[in-house]
Amino acid sequence: MKRNIYILRRMSLKRLIELSQIGDNQAMGLILEKFEPMVKSIISKYYGTWADFEDFTQIGFVGLIQAVYNFKEDSNTKFSTFAYLNISSEIKSFLTYLNRQKNKVLTEAVSMESNDDNFNENSDYYFENPEDNQDNNFLTYLIEDTIQDMKDEEQEILKLWFRGYSYNEVSEKLEVKNKKVDNTIQKVKKILVEKKEIYDKLNYFFGGNL
Repeated sequence: MKRNIYILRRMSLKRLIELSQIGDNQAMGLILEKFEPMVKSIISKYYGTWADFEDFTQIGFVGLIQAVYNFKEDSNTKFSTFAYLNISSEIKSFLTYLNRQKNKVLTEAVSMESNDDNFNENSDYYFENPEDNQDNNFLTYLIEDTIQDMKDEEQEILKLWFRGYSYNEVSEKLEVKNKKVDNTIQKVKKILVEKKEIYDKLNYFFGGNL
């Protein structure tokens, strides 16, 4: 049975965090509501017209939810400070990702220009919005950001695995032990499951439309 919302609103932030950390969605919802102005204030410092504001908002709330889950009362840090740093860090990571995508598209455009005998300098068909080719920029970011933080060897393992190579094929091609391949793939699966849980919570609270 859902707890009376008025009872929750009278609880301290400390108690709401404790409840959220054990899976209380109502408590988490109140924290998101309380800190929404902070999220949007931070976004306003980084947001550009070349990016989707909804994506930035989602990423901001990802940082906030992660702050709730990772906050420790005995850390001698106020939650508001901890949340601010987490939200800012997540948005900066997202900006780095967007810049990589933008540079990738522009690099491919230059390549296309140099290979096109009929190129006209007045043509702009090859300039595409970096986000136009992605069905869900947010989910793509979560996956790529996870891989980006892994070691070079682990990234190589994952690239082959995502391309459909079996554990044995990856092991032979990269000359690593089969156990290393398995550990790497299980590691990324665990991280992605945790991030998917955060994504699912955002959909729960905002219906996928912030």
